[in-house]
Amino acid sequence: MYKLLTALLYLSFATFSTGELSLSYLNRQCKPTNYSKEFECPKLYVTNITIDIATFYQPINGDCSSNCSAIPSYEKKVIHNGEWIILFDGSGAYKVNPLLYNPHCYPEKTFIVNGNVPVSLLKDRISFDSTYKYILKEGAPIFSLIPGLGRHKDQAMIIGEKQFFMFLTMYLMRSNNSYYHETHHKDVHFYDAATDNKLKVNELSVDKANELLENMYYDTIEELIKDSADKWSDLCEDAITLKGQFYEEVMFGIDQN
Repeated sequence: MYKLLTALLYLSFATFSTGELSLSYLNRQCKPTNYSKEFECPKLYVTNITIDIATFYQPINGDCSSNCSAIPSYEKKVIHNGEWIILFDGSGAYKVNPLLYNPHCYPEKTFIVNGNVPVSLLKDRISFDSTYKYILKEGAPIFSLIPGLGRHKDQAMIIGEKQFFMFLTMYLMRSNNSYYHETHHKDVHFYDAATDNKLKVNELSVDKANELLENMYYDTIEELIKDSADKWSDLCEDAITLKGQFYEEVMFGIDQN
């Protein structure tokens, strides 16, 4: 009898711990839930909205072991506002939850989606703690007939951390290619692709090029905000008529309040 009670107590504790950790992940995935409240599309806040590359890790094991097993599973381009991530293809959106389980095993600022899936963002993992000389126009030879006798000074922008992340945001919006920080942040082709070479036309001065960069960046953010709103609206419409992943994500949150 004592052994039976001990076993039941252990199972009860294990079920509670795993259920709390996964936010009833398996129940939500394996069958639809009957919710007591009606679906109401949440407001999408765009104040801190950005575009990023998310690395999704293998789900946290239900045994709550202390072993580190941060194994990347796949990457996806996402829109992120600190509260939600929206898949860039518009196929889903996930509520961001804090990572409370073995956070030291994952990159800093890793969070949880879908109950037990750790996610880290590219912009949280990389740093740009130096500068890059982005040449807008190479200096012409001092003597055109004898170029070996020296050249005029190159016309170049000095890219710091702020400017780099502006370029990165524009690159992710414009390009379907992958981003590899080790090589891209020192590669002129990355900066060209991010701006469609527009900083190198019409022989802009460095000041004018910086001004154009800022204007292009703010135009990109406006485009991102509009695109986010459109995707969010589509997700909400589909949730009302088709239910599905986003419906379950929202309704689970509503039901907990």
